Amino acid sequence: MLNENIILKANHISKKYDTSKKSLFKKSSEEDFFWALKDICFELKKGEILGIIGLNGAGKSTLLKILSEVIPPTSGEIEYKGSILSILDIGTGFHPDLSGYENIFLNSSILGRKKNDTLKIVDEIIEFSGISAHIHEAVKTYSNGMYLRLALSIALFTDNEIILLDEVIAVGDVEFRYKAIQKIREQANDGKSCIMISHDLGSVIELCDECMFIEKGKIVYKGNSKLVVEEYYNKFYNHLNNSTITILEHNMCRIISVNTKSESVYMDEPIAIHIKFEVRKTSNFKFFLKIRNYHSNVLTASNAFNPNETQINLEVGLYETECVIPANLFNAGIYLVDIIMGSETDVFIEYSMACRFTVLLNDWEKNKNWNSTNEIFPFRPLCIWETKIRT
Repeated sequence: MLNENIILKANHISKKYDTSKKSLFKKSSEEDFFWALKDICFELKKGEILGIIGLNGAGKSTLLKILSEVIPPTSGEIEYKGSILSILDIGTGFHPDLSGYENIFLNSSILGRKKNDTLKIVDEIIEFSGISAHIHEAVKTYSNGMYLRLALSIALFTDNEIILLDEVIAVGDVEFRYKAIQKIREQANDGKSCIMISHDLGSVIELCDECMFIEKGKIVYKGNSKLVVEEYYNKFYNHLNNSTITILEHNMCRIISVNTKSESVYMDEPIAIHIKFEVRKTSNFKFFLKIRNYHSNVLTASNAFNPNETQINLEVGLYETECVIPANLFNAGIYLVDIIMGSETDVFIEYSMACRFTVLLNDWEKNKNWNSTNEIFPFRPLCIWETKIRT
């Protein structure tokens, strides 16, 4: 039963497909069925943006198709209030020979809007799309980016209480992506709810109030978006390290091990990274360290040597080196370390995700208001502040 705060509820949703080859002489067994979804339960609050993440084939799109009533569940039921708009395939219903302007009315009618209502907002849709110079040209002449802009602009100006988005925010250029995210936030502030599938995990953290990680048709994590995304990458990191053998050898050198003194440190503690390696041929060796978080590109990098230092050749033998990252630099979160070993002109070994470390909030600042919105930012340096009384 839905209350005033819950706008959609999934009750034990499962979806089974028959994958057997039909035969008069063969009876179906359990091995002939594939469960795309298994016992999915969740609630969507009014004004909430819920993200869904997972590997391809996890069941994400199947779930959205069931929510939008494109396909029925094998078992379970969906309860919801108001109307649902599902954008499972951008531009479905566009006619290639019609102009962009004509397709606004065609697509709006498919989405359930009357012509007079579309007339009131057609100028806003065109302005939002940013393709006004081409709006009276046939859409078959549009680039993929222009096509996307127009289709998503039409969808984002509907009056539906619930919007379902399947991998549409990550497509398109940076400018339009920013506008689309702002529009979705604006709708959420007005009480509309959204469920979005995306492989752009940075956008999921930035945009979604909560997130679900689906694996093999089941919800394995649900909660704070940043924490769920970190669990998603954590699982990938563990699987990668357990299932693959990284080649760390070169005829010039070999990396024996990379580890941190402690896997978890508080923000006001330095982070020490230890590297054991072997030199096989005398040369001038350099280490280069890159640090990234689970949902970003490289955040920062550090060379192991000062450019003003005298060049020192390392003789054949075993060595250890240590890199100390200063305290009060990173925000709370999980970070990955890449190690590159080479010379002035060559890269000998590039060891991706060589180790990781976790930065923790100090106990005294947990649950403080200033930490409620900064969780997507990787850096939080200790700056020097000075306040004076003006006379």
